[in-house]
Amino acid sequence: MTIGSLMKPTVAVGLLLLTGCEVPRNMRDDLARLTSPQAAAAQRPAARPGASQPARPRNATPAATPTDADPATELDGLPRHTASAAVPVSLAGKSEAELRALLGAPTAEEDRPPGKRWHYRDGQCTLDVQLYPDVQTKQFGTLAYEVKSHDNTDQGKLACLAQLQSRARTAN
Repeated sequence: MTIGSLMKPTVAVGLLLLTGCEVPRNMRDDLARLTSPQAAAAQRPAARPGASQPARPRNATPAATPTDADPATELDGLPRHTASAAVPVSLAGKSEAELRALLGAPTAEEDRPPGKRWHYRDGQCTLDVQLYPDVQTKQFGTLAYEVKSHDNTDQGKLACLAQLQSRARTAN
């Protein structure tokens, strides 16, 4: 083997390792931000629609403002998640077996050396998953994924992931 023949695979693996560290972390952070209950509560007003609270000046102390509602009643207007509801999870770092258990068999598979690409499709929802081998274990894992929905909003993408997960549960 010559140095020239080893250069191309070495550069390819190096690039995969460099990009592989940042992409899953960003995907995990974005998905956690979108699915966390704190983010959902921050997007909705804390007060019930029928209750009106007086505007509080910036320099007012907390003791000077009336607190007529306790936190438990303020949360009554917010939707509650049930255990049966499909909660999308991060797909980054999942193995082939974990993906199959979570989403079922892919609709289509492509071999794109050094990796693979799996496509899941259900109606207008599409999920493309890129799998690459771990350098040490040689087992394929998810490096990146892309969700496409009919409207391409964050809520639409989360709904698509939930739809694909529920499709896999009903098939089992």
